[in-house]
Amino acid sequence: MNPFEFHNPVRIVFGPGEVARVGALAAKEGTRALIVSYADVSCLGGLIDRIHAALAAAGLAYADHFAATPNPLLSQAEAGVARGRAFGADLVIGVGGGSAMDLAKLVAAGLRYPHPLARMIRFSHADDAQIPPTEALPTLMVPTLPATASEMNPTAVVTDDATLRKSYVWAPDCLYPRVAILDPTLTLSLPPFQTACGAIDAISHVVEPFVFSDAATYGNTDLQDQLQLGVIRALLANLPKVLADPGDVQLRGLMQFGATVGLNGWLTCGVQGWTPMHQMGHVLSSHFRATHGATLACMMLAWMRFFADDPRNARFRRLAREIWGTDDLTAAADRFEDYIARQGVPTRISAFGCSEKDLDALTQGVVDVSFGPDGRLASIPPVTREEVRAIYARAL
Repeated sequence: MNPFEFHNPVRIVFGPGEVARVGALAAKEGTRALIVSYADVSCLGGLIDRIHAALAAAGLAYADHFAATPNPLLSQAEAGVARGRAFGADLVIGVGGGSAMDLAKLVAAGLRYPHPLARMIRFSHADDAQIPPTEALPTLMVPTLPATASEMNPTAVVTDDATLRKSYVWAPDCLYPRVAILDPTLTLSLPPFQTACGAIDAISHVVEPFVFSDAATYGNTDLQDQLQLGVIRALLANLPKVLADPGDVQLRGLMQFGATVGLNGWLTCGVQGWTPMHQMGHVLSSHFRATHGATLACMMLAWMRFFADDPRNARFRRLAREIWGTDDLTAAADRFEDYIARQGVPTRISAFGCSEKDLDALTQGVVDVSFGPDGRLASIPPVTREEVRAIYARAL
């Protein structure tokens, strides 16, 4: 493995009922909390009322910014900054899945950011126009959907309303949350579709560093390989169980912490992984409002089939052998597709309303945001414009 430096300051508070501590934990970080969550918080049951009560009991003032949509928008973040500034917030609490938590991070950074908010987002990988934030208000996260690990990483994803460009800000100096309350009871009421899409998203976070890391360059990566394979196996094995018994708190907790581990940095220490399937999935989300995990299901399958016979994709073949018991990537994709479909998740982008006529626009979306100065999408192997379109076509 390569030399690396790792630092993750997030305090994890895990266990059934731990959300009751939100007031006491928040009181250690600030006195005026801006709560960021979905535009429609009815999906959270009475959770927001419980958080309000806990904050009040701990002596905190609070205000709400309920705006997040499944793919959060730049305008929602800008409105949150205005709301937080008017309220005088000194703490931001994100409540919900990755969209709500990402929006909370953007607002927390925006309240200290001296430039227009769009400047902090890497809307193009081909230039250096981005100005990442260097400070942010402290954040506390209450995740209700196991998927993105936003509660324990320094990344936030957002879509520009005007251009439909969906990209991210990565700022380890200021975007790590202070505290994440992982209470599996908050996930008990998740619909089956959201449960399954979240798990597929979490699996993709581990699949990509496994298959897009240059093991030949990094030397011995057996430790990372086994850690990654273990998380993939655990999530794959337990997703059907939690769908069959959604009230099992132990299963819900396994899926919740498994998703957190998938993208909190532990699994990639000493190796480098590209995320080309995420880059292509982001364009599907922004253009068709497709559920993020479902887009990743489609892209993983299309990628496996498109590069089935490419000798440079040895890592994908190893994954196929380890997880699906075959070196044949096409056969592995067939088995994986059958698994995904049985969990109720789409496996073809036509399910989002995409057709042949949309492929050029989707391809251009990837080029605009994700192509580097070399005119390709970073991957193993690097991908050209023509290949991006062909992968989308394979996913129809």
